[in-house]
Amino acid sequence: MEIFEEIYSAYFQAVQKILLESSKAPLTVREMEELTRACAFEDSALYILPKLLDGAWSALLKPVEGGRYACALNAACPDLTANVPPSSGQASGISRENMFRNALKTPMTNLQKSWLKALLPDARFRLFFTEEMLARLENILEGVEPLFYQSDFHYFDTYLDGDPYEAFSYREHFQTILKALTLRRPLFAAYESAKSGGTSKNIELLPCRLQYSAKDDKFRLLAVGLHKGRAGSPYILNVNRILACHLSKTPVPAGFAWDFSAYQRQAREPVRIRIRQERNALERCMLHFASYEKHTEYEAATDTYLCSIYYDPADETELLIQLLSFGPVIEILGPEGFRAQARERVIRQHELFYGDIPG
Repeated sequence: MEIFEEIYSAYFQAVQKILLESSKAPLTVREMEELTRACAFEDSALYILPKLLDGAWSALLKPVEGGRYACALNAACPDLTANVPPSSGQASGISRENMFRNALKTPMTNLQKSWLKALLPDARFRLFFTEEMLARLENILEGVEPLFYQSDFHYFDTYLDGDPYEAFSYREHFQTILKALTLRRPLFAAYESAKSGGTSKNIELLPCRLQYSAKDDKFRLLAVGLHKGRAGSPYILNVNRILACHLSKTPVPAGFAWDFSAYQRQAREPVRIRIRQERNALERCMLHFASYEKHTEYEAATDTYLCSIYYDPADETELLIQLLSFGPVIEILGPEGFRAQARERVIRQHELFYGDIPG
Protein backbone atom coordinates (compact mmCIF):
# COMPACT_ATOMS: atom_id res chain seq x y z
CA MET A 1 0.00 0.00 0.00
CA GLU A 2 1.04 3.62 -0.50
CA ILE A 3 1.98 5.68 2.57
CA PHE A 4 -1.11 7.91 2.36
CA GLU A 5 -3.42 4.88 2.20
CA GLU A 6 -1.80 3.49 5.32
CA ILE A 7 -1.85 6.78 7.22
CA TYR A 8 -5.47 7.61 6.44
CA SER A 9 -6.42 3.91 6.68
CA ALA A 10 -9.19 4.17 4.05
CA TYR A 11 -7.96 1.29 1.89
CA PHE A 12 -6.78 -0.77 4.85
CA GLN A 13 -10.14 -0.41 6.60
CA ALA A 14 -11.98 -1.37 3.40
CA VAL A 15 -9.90 -4.55 2.96
CA GLN A 16 -10.19 -5.31 6.67
CA LYS A 17 -13.98 -5.01 6.51
CA ILE A 18 -14.16 -7.27 3.45
CA LEU A 19 -12.01 -9.92 5.15
CA LEU A 20 -14.00 -9.66 8.36
CA GLU A 21 -17.40 -10.02 6.64
CA SER A 22 -16.20 -12.74 4.27
CA SER A 23 -14.92 -14.71 7.28
CA LYS A 24 -18.55 -14.90 8.47
CA ALA A 25 -20.15 -15.64 5.08
CA PRO A 26 -18.88 -15.55 1.46
CA LEU A 27 -19.44 -12.24 -0.35
CA THR A 28 -20.39 -11.33 -3.91
CA VAL A 29 -18.43 -8.73 -5.86
CA ARG A 30 -21.36 -6.31 -5.49
CA GLU A 31 -21.33 -6.73 -1.71
CA MET A 32 -17.58 -6.07 -1.64
CA GLU A 33 -18.11 -2.91 -3.71
CA GLU A 34 -20.68 -1.66 -1.20
CA LEU A 35 -18.36 -2.37 1.75
CA THR A 36 -15.51 -0.54 -0.02
CA ARG A 37 -17.65 2.53 -0.68
CA ALA A 38 -18.73 2.59 2.97
CA CYS A 39 -15.14 2.48 4.26
CA ALA A 40 -13.21 4.42 1.61
CA PHE A 41 -14.16 6.63 -1.35
CA GLU A 42 -16.86 6.34 -4.01
CA ASP A 43 -14.46 5.00 -6.63
CA SER A 44 -12.04 3.06 -4.40
CA ALA A 45 -13.50 -0.27 -5.53
CA LEU A 46 -11.93 0.34 -8.95
CA TYR A 47 -8.51 0.10 -7.31
CA ILE A 48 -9.06 -2.33 -4.44
CA LEU A 49 -11.18 -5.13 -5.93
CA PRO A 50 -8.92 -5.99 -8.91
CA LYS A 51 -6.03 -6.44 -6.45
CA LEU A 52 -8.16 -8.60 -4.14
CA LEU A 53 -9.76 -10.79 -6.81
CA ASP A 54 -6.85 -11.57 -9.13
CA GLY A 55 -4.02 -9.20 -8.25
CA ALA A 56 -1.32 -8.78 -5.63
CA TRP A 57 -3.72 -9.31 -2.68
CA SER A 58 -5.62 -12.30 -4.12
CA ALA A 59 -4.16 -14.67 -1.50
CA LEU A 60 -6.45 -13.01 1.06
CA LEU A 61 -9.62 -14.34 -0.59
CA LYS A 62 -10.62 -17.68 -2.08
CA PRO A 63 -13.40 -18.17 -4.67
CA VAL A 64 -16.30 -20.41 -3.65
CA GLU A 65 -19.48 -21.56 -5.37
CA GLY A 66 -21.97 -19.04 -6.73
CA GLY A 67 -19.40 -16.41 -7.70
CA ARG A 68 -18.73 -15.57 -4.08
CA TYR A 69 -15.47 -15.12 -2.19
CA ALA A 70 -14.52 -16.20 1.31
CA CYS A 71 -11.71 -15.02 3.55
CA ALA A 72 -8.64 -17.22 3.08
CA LEU A 73 -7.21 -16.28 6.49
CA ASN A 74 -9.55 -18.69 8.32
CA ALA A 75 -7.93 -21.65 6.58
CA ALA A 76 -4.42 -20.22 6.60
CA CYS A 77 -4.51 -19.21 10.28
CA PRO A 78 -7.06 -21.43 12.03
CA ASP A 79 -5.66 -20.53 15.43
CA LEU A 80 -7.11 -17.00 15.04
CA THR A 81 -10.66 -18.20 15.59
CA ALA A 82 -10.38 -21.86 16.56
CA ASN A 83 -11.21 -21.25 20.22
CA VAL A 84 -14.09 -18.85 19.56
CA PRO A 85 -17.47 -20.49 18.87
CA PRO A 86 -19.18 -18.62 16.00
CA SER A 87 -22.56 -18.84 17.69
CA SER A 88 -21.52 -17.58 21.09
CA GLY A 89 -19.27 -14.79 19.84
CA GLN A 90 -17.38 -14.76 23.17
CA ALA A 91 -14.35 -16.54 24.57
CA SER A 92 -12.49 -15.36 27.65
CA GLY A 93 -14.28 -12.04 27.37
CA ILE A 94 -13.00 -11.40 23.80
CA SER A 95 -15.45 -11.42 20.90
CA ARG A 96 -14.72 -13.37 17.73
CA GLU A 97 -14.98 -10.16 15.69
CA ASN A 98 -12.56 -8.23 17.91
CA MET A 99 -10.08 -11.10 17.87
CA PHE A 100 -10.16 -11.22 14.09
CA ARG A 101 -9.95 -7.42 13.84
CA ASN A 102 -6.92 -7.34 16.15
CA ALA A 103 -5.23 -9.99 14.01
CA LEU A 104 -5.54 -7.67 10.98
CA LYS A 105 -3.95 -4.66 12.66
CA THR A 106 -0.52 -3.51 11.55
CA PRO A 107 2.08 -1.64 13.62
CA MET A 108 3.10 1.88 12.65
CA THR A 109 6.17 1.84 10.42
CA ASN A 110 9.18 4.14 10.70
CA LEU A 111 8.13 5.68 7.39
CA GLN A 112 4.69 6.52 8.78
CA LYS A 113 6.23 8.05 11.90
CA SER A 114 8.61 10.07 9.74
CA TRP A 115 5.70 11.35 7.63
CA LEU A 116 3.68 12.31 10.73
CA LYS A 117 6.72 14.12 12.17
CA ALA A 118 6.96 16.09 8.92
CA LEU A 119 3.30 17.16 9.23
CA LEU A 120 3.51 18.34 12.85
CA PRO A 121 4.84 21.84 12.01
CA ASP A 122 2.04 22.39 9.46
CA ALA A 123 -0.38 24.88 11.03
CA ARG A 124 -3.32 23.41 9.08
CA PHE A 125 -2.57 19.91 10.38
CA ARG A 126 -2.41 21.19 13.96
CA LEU A 127 -5.92 22.65 13.73
CA PHE A 128 -7.43 19.18 14.03
CA PHE A 129 -5.79 18.43 17.39
CA THR A 130 -6.02 19.89 20.88
CA GLU A 131 -2.88 21.16 22.59
CA GLU A 132 -2.83 18.02 24.75
CA MET A 133 -3.04 15.75 21.70
CA LEU A 134 -0.27 17.68 19.95
CA ALA A 135 1.94 17.39 23.04
CA ARG A 136 1.40 13.61 23.06
CA LEU A 137 2.23 13.36 19.36
CA GLU A 138 5.40 15.38 19.81
CA ASN A 139 6.42 13.17 22.73
CA ILE A 140 5.75 9.93 20.79
CA LEU A 141 7.65 11.19 17.73
CA GLU A 142 10.58 12.62 19.66
CA GLY A 143 13.84 11.67 17.96
CA VAL A 144 12.12 10.70 14.68
CA GLU A 145 13.65 12.29 11.57
CA PRO A 146 10.99 14.11 9.48
CA LEU A 147 10.35 12.73 6.00
CA PHE A 148 10.51 16.30 4.68
CA TYR A 149 10.56 19.88 5.93
CA GLN A 150 8.01 22.62 5.27
CA SER A 151 10.81 24.72 3.79
CA ASP A 152 11.23 22.08 1.03
CA PHE A 153 8.05 23.35 -0.66
CA HIS A 154 7.24 26.53 -2.50
CA TYR A 155 3.54 27.13 -3.11
CA PHE A 156 2.58 29.04 -6.24
CA ASP A 157 -0.65 30.08 -7.94
CA THR A 158 -2.25 30.69 -4.54
CA TYR A 159 -3.48 33.84 -2.81
CA LEU A 160 -1.27 35.27 -0.08
CA ASP A 161 -4.08 36.22 2.33
CA GLY A 162 -4.73 32.72 3.67
CA ASP A 163 -6.42 32.06 7.00
CA PRO A 164 -4.44 32.83 10.24
CA TYR A 165 -4.15 29.19 11.32
CA GLU A 166 -1.95 29.88 14.33
CA ALA A 167 -4.16 32.59 15.85
CA PHE A 168 -5.68 31.53 19.18
CA SER A 169 -9.23 32.63 18.27
CA TYR A 170 -9.09 30.84 14.91
CA ARG A 171 -7.93 27.60 16.54
CA GLU A 172 -10.62 27.93 19.21
CA HIS A 173 -13.38 28.43 16.62
CA PHE A 174 -12.04 25.57 14.50
CA GLN A 175 -12.10 23.19 17.48
CA THR A 176 -15.71 24.18 18.28
CA ILE A 177 -16.72 23.55 14.67
CA LEU A 178 -15.02 20.14 14.74
CA LYS A 179 -16.89 19.27 17.93
CA ALA A 180 -20.22 20.28 16.36
CA LEU A 181 -19.44 18.20 13.26
CA THR A 182 -18.41 15.17 15.32
CA LEU A 183 -21.39 15.29 17.70
CA ARG A 184 -23.87 16.28 14.95
CA ARG A 185 -24.93 19.32 16.95
CA PRO A 186 -26.25 22.70 15.74
CA LEU A 187 -23.93 25.68 16.04
CA PHE A 188 -24.49 29.35 16.90
CA ALA A 189 -22.08 31.67 15.06
CA ALA A 190 -21.48 35.42 14.88
CA TYR A 191 -20.40 35.97 11.29
CA GLU A 192 -18.98 38.98 9.48
CA SER A 193 -19.41 38.66 5.72
CA ALA A 194 -17.22 40.48 3.20
CA LYS A 195 -20.17 42.68 2.20
CA SER A 196 -21.39 43.53 5.70
CA GLY A 197 -19.24 46.62 6.12
CA GLY A 198 -17.83 45.46 9.44
CA THR A 199 -21.11 44.41 11.04
CA SER A 200 -21.85 40.85 12.06
CA LYS A 201 -24.99 38.75 12.22
CA ASN A 202 -25.89 35.80 14.41
CA ILE A 203 -26.74 32.55 12.61
CA GLU A 204 -27.88 29.18 13.90
CA LEU A 205 -26.46 26.45 11.69
CA LEU A 206 -26.44 22.73 11.04
CA PRO A 207 -22.73 22.19 10.17
CA CYS A 208 -22.28 19.58 7.42
CA ARG A 209 -18.58 19.59 6.57
CA LEU A 210 -15.38 21.61 6.31
CA GLN A 211 -13.87 22.39 2.92
CA TYR A 212 -10.31 23.53 2.20
CA SER A 213 -9.37 25.59 -0.85
CA ALA A 214 -5.71 25.17 -1.83
CA LYS A 215 -5.92 28.14 -4.19
CA ASP A 216 -7.36 30.51 -1.53
CA ASP A 217 -5.55 28.79 1.36
CA LYS A 218 -8.73 29.04 3.40
CA PHE A 219 -11.15 26.74 5.22
CA ARG A 220 -14.87 27.09 4.57
CA LEU A 221 -17.73 25.70 6.63
CA LEU A 222 -20.56 24.19 4.59
CA ALA A 223 -23.73 24.39 6.63
CA VAL A 224 -27.50 24.66 6.48
CA GLY A 225 -29.37 27.41 8.30
CA LEU A 226 -31.59 26.47 11.22
CA HIS A 227 -34.65 28.70 11.76
CA LYS A 228 -37.39 27.97 14.29
CA GLY A 229 -36.33 24.32 14.43
CA ARG A 230 -36.41 23.83 10.65
CA ALA A 231 -33.60 23.43 8.11
CA GLY A 232 -33.36 26.46 5.83
CA SER A 233 -30.94 27.86 3.27
CA PRO A 234 -27.37 26.65 2.64
CA TYR A 235 -24.41 28.67 3.89
CA ILE A 236 -20.74 28.66 2.85
CA LEU A 237 -18.85 30.53 5.57
CA ASN A 238 -15.19 31.50 5.63
CA VAL A 239 -13.98 30.18 8.99
CA ASN A 240 -11.78 33.25 9.47
CA ARG A 241 -14.87 35.50 9.37
CA ILE A 242 -16.53 33.67 12.25
CA LEU A 243 -16.13 36.07 15.18
CA ALA A 244 -17.56 33.73 17.84
CA CYS A 245 -19.32 30.37 17.97
CA HIS A 246 -20.67 27.81 20.42
CA LEU A 247 -22.79 24.66 20.37
CA SER A 248 -26.55 25.10 20.32
CA LYS A 249 -29.08 23.15 22.39
CA THR A 250 -31.71 23.34 19.64
CA PRO A 251 -32.78 19.81 18.61
CA VAL A 252 -31.73 18.64 15.15
CA PRO A 253 -34.77 18.52 12.82
CA ALA A 254 -36.13 15.00 12.40
CA GLY A 255 -34.83 13.33 9.27
CA PHE A 256 -32.06 15.84 8.58
CA ALA A 257 -29.51 13.93 6.47
CA TRP A 258 -26.38 16.10 7.01
CA ASP A 259 -25.69 15.88 3.27
CA PHE A 260 -24.76 19.35 2.06
CA SER A 261 -24.72 18.31 -1.61
CA ALA A 262 -28.54 18.33 -1.59
CA TYR A 263 -28.43 22.09 -0.85
CA GLN A 264 -25.33 23.02 -2.85
CA ARG A 265 -25.42 24.76 -6.20
CA GLN A 266 -24.21 22.56 -9.03
CA ALA A 267 -23.14 23.28 -12.58
CA ARG A 268 -25.67 22.21 -15.22
CA GLU A 269 -23.23 19.65 -16.61
CA PRO A 270 -20.40 17.78 -14.89
CA VAL A 271 -16.87 18.02 -16.22
CA ARG A 272 -16.09 14.84 -18.14
CA ILE A 273 -12.51 13.58 -18.29
CA ARG A 274 -10.70 10.54 -19.67
CA ILE A 275 -8.04 9.08 -17.38
CA ARG A 276 -5.23 7.06 -18.96
CA GLN A 277 -3.60 4.17 -17.14
CA GLU A 278 -0.24 5.88 -16.84
CA ARG A 279 1.77 7.15 -13.87
CA ASN A 280 -0.81 5.91 -11.37
CA ALA A 281 -3.22 8.51 -12.80
CA LEU A 282 -6.48 6.88 -11.66
CA GLU A 283 -5.44 6.62 -8.03
CA ARG A 284 -4.02 10.16 -8.04
CA CYS A 285 -7.25 11.56 -9.53
CA MET A 286 -9.46 9.72 -7.05
CA LEU A 287 -7.41 11.04 -4.14
CA HIS A 288 -7.04 14.58 -5.51
CA PHE A 289 -10.75 14.99 -6.31
CA ALA A 290 -12.04 13.09 -3.26
CA SER A 291 -14.00 16.16 -2.10
CA TYR A 292 -16.05 16.26 -5.33
CA GLU A 293 -19.07 14.15 -6.18
CA LYS A 294 -18.10 12.02 -9.17
CA HIS A 295 -18.93 8.95 -11.22
CA THR A 296 -16.21 6.78 -12.76
CA GLU A 297 -16.44 3.80 -15.10
CA TYR A 298 -13.98 1.70 -17.06
CA GLU A 299 -14.07 1.81 -20.90
CA ALA A 300 -12.66 -1.48 -22.17
CA ALA A 301 -12.40 -0.34 -25.84
CA THR A 302 -9.82 2.33 -24.95
CA ASP A 303 -8.46 0.81 -21.72
CA THR A 304 -9.16 4.13 -19.97
CA TYR A 305 -11.50 5.42 -17.26
CA LEU A 306 -14.25 7.96 -17.91
CA CYS A 307 -14.97 10.23 -14.95
CA SER A 308 -17.73 12.81 -14.50
CA ILE A 309 -16.99 15.43 -11.81
CA TYR A 310 -19.89 17.44 -10.35
CA TYR A 311 -18.95 20.86 -9.00
CA ASP A 312 -20.16 24.22 -7.73
CA PRO A 313 -19.81 26.92 -10.46
CA ALA A 314 -17.94 29.08 -7.91
CA ASP A 315 -15.16 26.46 -7.91
CA GLU A 316 -14.85 26.24 -11.71
CA THR A 317 -11.52 28.06 -12.05
CA GLU A 318 -9.95 26.08 -9.22
CA LEU A 319 -11.17 22.79 -10.70
CA LEU A 320 -9.77 23.78 -14.12
CA ILE A 321 -6.33 24.51 -12.65
CA GLN A 322 -6.37 21.22 -10.74
CA LEU A 323 -7.22 19.24 -13.88
CA LEU A 324 -4.52 20.93 -15.97
CA SER A 325 -1.93 20.06 -13.31
CA PHE A 326 -2.30 16.38 -14.30
CA GLY A 327 -0.89 17.04 -17.76
CA PRO A 328 -1.30 14.50 -20.58
CA VAL A 329 -2.51 11.59 -18.40
CA ILE A 330 -6.03 13.05 -18.49
CA GLU A 331 -8.11 14.54 -21.32
CA ILE A 332 -10.93 17.01 -20.73
CA LEU A 333 -13.85 15.83 -22.87
CA GLY A 334 -16.46 18.45 -21.98
CA PRO A 335 -18.55 20.48 -21.59
CA GLU A 336 -17.28 22.43 -24.59
CA GLY A 337 -17.13 25.73 -22.69
CA PHE A 338 -14.95 24.19 -19.97
CA ARG A 339 -12.80 22.47 -22.60
CA ALA A 340 -12.36 25.82 -24.42
CA GLN A 341 -11.11 27.45 -21.19
CA ALA A 342 -8.58 24.65 -20.77
CA ARG A 343 -7.43 25.08 -24.39
CA GLU A 344 -6.95 28.83 -23.92
CA ARG A 345 -4.87 28.35 -20.77
CA VAL A 346 -2.65 25.76 -22.46
CA ILE A 347 -2.11 28.08 -25.46
CA ARG A 348 -1.23 31.01 -23.19
CA GLN A 349 1.21 28.85 -21.25
CA HIS A 350 2.86 27.66 -24.48
CA GLU A 351 3.17 31.22 -25.77
CA LEU A 352 4.71 32.32 -22.46
CA PHE A 353 7.48 29.73 -22.71
CA TYR A 354 7.94 29.10 -26.44
CA GLY A 355 6.25 31.95 -28.32
CA ASP A 356 3.27 31.80 -30.67
CA ILE A 357 1.96 28.40 -31.78
CA PRO A 358 2.51 27.97 -35.57
CA GLY A 359 -0.63 28.04 -37.72
